[in-house]
Amino acid sequence: MSSIHCHFASSRWQPGRLPDGRGHVCGRVWLDGRELSPDAALERLEPTGDVEAWRRRLGELNGFHALVRDAQDGLVAVVDRVRSIPLFYGIRGDACYLSDDADWVRQQVGEDRVDDEARADFELAGYVTGRDTLFRRVKQLRAGEALVVNTTEPGLSLSLERYYRFRHCAESGHDESSCLARLEEVLEAACDRLIATADGRQIVVPLSGGYDSRLIATLLARRQYPRMLAYAYGYRDNQEARVSREVAGALGLPWTFVEYSQQAWGRVAESEAYWRYQRWASGWNAIANMQDWLAVKSLTERGEVEPGSLFVPGHCCVTGFVPSSAFEARREDRQMPADALGEALRQRHFTLNASEEGEALFHDRVLPRLALDYPLDEALEPDEFIRQFVQFGWQERQAKFIVNSVRSFEFFGHDWWMPLYDRDFMALWQTVPYHWLECRAGYVSFVEALFAEVSGHQAPLGNAAHRSRQSLRARLSRLAAFRRGPGARVKRLAKRLLPGLARGNTLASTGRFPPETLERLRSQGYSHNGVAAQLFLERFC
Repeated sequence: MSSIHCHFASSRWQPGRLPDGRGHVCGRVWLDGRELSPDAALERLEPTGDVEAWRRRLGELNGFHALVRDAQDGLVAVVDRVRSIPLFYGIRGDACYLSDDADWVRQQVGEDRVDDEARADFELAGYVTGRDTLFRRVKQLRAGEALVVNTTEPGLSLSLERYYRFRHCAESGHDESSCLARLEEVLEAACDRLIATADGRQIVVPLSGGYDSRLIATLLARRQYPRMLAYAYGYRDNQEARVSREVAGALGLPWTFVEYSQQAWGRVAESEAYWRYQRWASGWNAIANMQDWLAVKSLTERGEVEPGSLFVPGHCCVTGFVPSSAFEARREDRQMPADALGEALRQRHFTLNASEEGEALFHDRVLPRLALDYPLDEALEPDEFIRQFVQFGWQERQAKFIVNSVRSFEFFGHDWWMPLYDRDFMALWQTVPYHWLECRAGYVSFVEALFAEVSGHQAPLGNAAHRSRQSLRARLSRLAAFRRGPGARVKRLAKRLLPGLARGNTLASTGRFPPETLERLRSQGYSHNGVAAQLFLERFC
């Protein structure tokens, strides 16, 4: 006899009432400008005979949530459009197991062996692509996806319904001024939802030197939200922190700084909590994004953030990483070559091992998997190339690595919200003119103008993160010659002569790796995150 078993590890889940079963809601669900109760949210999962209409109902939901309907006729589980609250599932015999804890699913299905193809993804990208995890029988729901399990037939019947895809389809007839007006309108509405979600709690903004977090801070400053804190982190007096402090000062926001050092990272890397977080946050499908972890830990212990504060990171659907070759091909009215998409994905996403062995691993193990989901063997029109490239970034790196960094806020007892992944903002960005996608042009102009209006600061501050990546230190660290062979000796000499290089990146987070291990893996071509992926696999797999 078939059966369904659900297990929810997080205390954030709320029960909901169903006529013929149980419902579970994690996060907050919005629809048409109002927040839904758990019961009202679960009503949207009620199956209908019209699958397309059912998908549209799910796609209309806003907020950040996971929903589970466990009824007599089966189960429906849904994650939101960015998979902000992951769900995992597996099958063993006639039993289906569903949980927010990937390791619980792994234990129930009795899976101990890491899959070789999934491991290749993990080593090169830092996450496993598609619905897979490191363990073959443990699956994950993709962003904008629903799992439907039917128990009325003999045995279990599973189907997966994709109710949302982030695909760019520029609408004609939109002039610049109307796009800017609509952009401000949807951001104001997203800010309304943010403030309603905060409900008087302290809002904490990780304020980098870039545009996205600056936009959030500017929107909140314009609203004069009374309980705010902005913070930056990294080694002392780094460029991003200087710009962050200047932005906060111009907006009149309280600001604090958490100093990172290799010694500080080294101390926490020996703790039980550090490794417990790494395993839990990974979901057996991605390395944990550690960027904010040490800052949140420090701010919480110092009492600068209140228990249950609402953290608002600048994670954003506005990507600036579309290859320039696609826009050049569009202007010249020619197709992108058949192998261009696969190579663009490799150069952008599968770079954690820059050696010849890493490139061979990509072509042998990763590329065949990608070809199952993406048109890698076809010459593509530039518009379709852009759509495929952006879709990969949204459902893979953004959903599984960037967005998943909110686990660090949960780990220390706080809440979070991502206004720049608001449904209506994403819908708008899917229709903006193509020239807005090239270097985020229209968006950047909007942020600079709004910041100037609210702060009175007329001189553009630019993007400190971008300038940092273009610095001499960053360029040197990306050269394979400085990671192995004679180049490694040159780099050690340069560190002695130029102390600034010894800090590593802005986060100084190489301090969390054992020095001998770091040197060994760097000599093999692994990047910073590549080292993190290897250490995770060595410790847990």
